[in-house]
Amino acid sequence: MGIHGIVLKVAGLCNLNCSYCYLYQHGDLSYLRRPKFMSTEVFEQFLFRVREYCDQRAPHSMGITFHGGEPTLIGCDWIGGAAARAREYLNDRLAGLSIQTNGTLLNQEWANVFRDCEVHVSISMDGTPAVHDRLRVDHAGKGSYEATIAGLRLLQDSGADPNILCVIDPSVSGLDVYKHLRSLGVQRMNFLMPDVTHDEKEQRYGRFGATPVADYLIPIFDDWFNEDDPDIRIRIFRDMIAMIRGGPARTDAFGNPRMSYVIVETDGTIHANDVLRICGDDFANAGLNVFDHGFDALQYGSPLLHQLVEEGMALCAKCQACPERAVCGGGHVPHRYAKRNGFDNPSVWCTDFLKLLAHIRRRL
Repeated sequence: MGIHGIVLKVAGLCNLNCSYCYLYQHGDLSYLRRPKFMSTEVFEQFLFRVREYCDQRAPHSMGITFHGGEPTLIGCDWIGGAAARAREYLNDRLAGLSIQTNGTLLNQEWANVFRDCEVHVSISMDGTPAVHDRLRVDHAGKGSYEATIAGLRLLQDSGADPNILCVIDPSVSGLDVYKHLRSLGVQRMNFLMPDVTHDEKEQRYGRFGATPVADYLIPIFDDWFNEDDPDIRIRIFRDMIAMIRGGPARTDAFGNPRMSYVIVETDGTIHANDVLRICGDDFANAGLNVFDHGFDALQYGSPLLHQLVEEGMALCAKCQACPERAVCGGGHVPHRYAKRNGFDNPSVWCTDFLKLLAHIRRRL
């Protein structure tokens, strides 16, 4: 399978302070020990490692996602230059460029760079003004909805079709959130499971009932399914339906595939799944870096990273015996973690997955 994508952490800072953020709100302080921004030297060495890896298994290509923190903090000129350099240096080894942003800093210059450099954009947005402004605040506690909407509209007016990433908030109506996104002209979206381990779930989400995520998603699924419009793409539902019908896992959120990407931090260090930060301080750090190691050297770093990419994560006994094993696959690896026994657990959202999948199967 190998590595097909890199999440490139070009900025270690963020202009927002979202309440649920897996990077800043779960006790991992390693970002304070790394540079605030990626240097050109690190970026050039990173490109060398990508080309090296692809040439060793030609023909092979890798996608690059500019990420953070908030990646636009590094500046439009840096991203534009990096995108152009990646296309020039990697050529057909580059599968595509994308960026994940909160959208608050976008202007026409950014829109031009995304268009000219063919950078696909995903914007984080959690729904209605009330929901978004409660969860996604700046460092002064002020909501960011209006700035995010301005960024979204700018891209839409420029002819782009940005993807929306919405973290599920079990305290609100999922259907209201979905209808609001549709009212904004959004056609591509995904609903993300809240990032939490077994050690935190009860404290953070216990008050919302036995299946809060499924209860949020099922009304959205029914509305989307009944409309039957192929132009409206909700990734979590499309992927689940494809897997129910026997297709392969297309995301590491479920299905338990081997991890097909790695993280490269601002200092050039190589990391496993970014959400593993919720498991502990610097938990995802593989102990490797792009100056001393290629992406074929994972066996010399963290056993966890090597296992995720080269072997896959074993399922606990409960998941192995589950009839939804092929589709759910134990859920997202970080959501299986507990300090007492590591990853030898089902997802914290196991009951939600079972309820949601049963509902989808009935509708199909």
